[in-house]
Amino acid sequence: MIQLALLLFGAGFVRRNIHLLLLIGFAWAALGVVITLDGVDGARYFPLTLFGALLLVESLVTLTVAGSGMGAQKAVLAFKGGIFLLVALLILAGGSISNLLLAIILGLAYFVLGVFQIASAWVLRYDRWRLSVLGGCAQVLFGLFLFQPYPTHYAGTVSYFIGVTMLVAGINTMRVAARARKLSEQSSMFDLLAPADLRGAGASPPPARQPAPAGPLTVHVWTPEGSAKDKTVSRPVFNRYIAAVDVQGVISTGHAAMEVPPSTYISLYPAVDIDRSPSEFFNVLKAVKENDVPGKFQPDYATESKAWCPSNWQVRFERYDYGKLQAFWQRYRDQEIYNLTRRNCSSSVSYALESALDGVLDDRSRSVRQVLRTLLMPELWIAAQVRQRAQVMAWTPGLTLDYSRALRAVVHPVQQSWFSRFLAAATRMTSRSGA
Repeated sequence: MIQLALLLFGAGFVRRNIHLLLLIGFAWAALGVVITLDGVDGARYFPLTLFGALLLVESLVTLTVAGSGMGAQKAVLAFKGGIFLLVALLILAGGSISNLLLAIILGLAYFVLGVFQIASAWVLRYDRWRLSVLGGCAQVLFGLFLFQPYPTHYAGTVSYFIGVTMLVAGINTMRVAARARKLSEQSSMFDLLAPADLRGAGASPPPARQPAPAGPLTVHVWTPEGSAKDKTVSRPVFNRYIAAVDVQGVISTGHAAMEVPPSTYISLYPAVDIDRSPSEFFNVLKAVKENDVPGKFQPDYATESKAWCPSNWQVRFERYDYGKLQAFWQRYRDQEIYNLTRRNCSSSVSYALESALDGVLDDRSRSVRQVLRTLLMPELWIAAQVRQRAQVMAWTPGLTLDYSRALRAVVHPVQQSWFSRFLAAATRMTSRSGA
């Protein structure tokens, strides 16, 4: 999450606060080590009851405001609030049975995420996949560690979980800050976070002859289910994020594009048919150069929608950096290459959106209050989770839609804060119960 926040705040914010970021990362990692060791020695000093009470409040707030979320955000917030509520209740209940259940829940979470990361990296073979496998193995081993009773018979489970999570977050913060110190004055945060083949895409402004934007930046998404020509077989999650199959057996994978009038339209298609037979399925999924095929960019939205169908979702951004987007687009379109998992329509739009939003919240970065408020936004957490899942799997139209929505909520926050919405929801619930 810290990487995405730094992208939105921009390289200027990072350069101004480079030493503070290093100090915060070190302090966070050190505190994580202390909390972990506190759980190991059996004489726990960490205020677990206070943490459980705070987690309970946070879960109730999340569940209360989940109804105001959009699309998948509602489900994600409800799931997060439900899990946090269960964990908070188990922490407050205490006892050996609660500790065992916490070990099972937290250990299973790390184990499943680790296995998923290992499997995705092994199948897709994207850049630095071996490092991703090692990270997945570390998650699996930590999950197995939480399952076993040594050394405190599950009494230190929560301390281990909190401590290791803080340690990893602190190390990541220091790593990003250390890499940011090497950025040149012309570089951007997008150069730091983008895949290796896209770094430098937003480093310089576009030529002055480029026309000024005539309207908002629009992310167009054709979901697999929404772009199907006939009624689809009901498979909610698969239909939204992978592919939809209609009653005639026709497969629809959806599409994503970006439009900034009058002259910028990013929509990548394969110029040749890709062999998607079952025998070649796993080979085609590999994000290797051998699976690159010629690609083609559509001219504009009017032409594309007329030849196919209108997009069924649009996410609009009023605030964005048109210069950085143009710099990205000028470099990206030089290579008309399509790869099913590494360089597809959805990844093109998602990375273009990141380049356009690089430093867009620079005005907020000059106020400590605004920085903290942005970091505490649930939508930033959702966007970070979507981005992480897409990086270990592949960008799909459904993930791009969720990512765009979450980022829009961060860049264009609603006038009513989450706390105000919580009070309003609580008031409505009280009125209904009184009636």
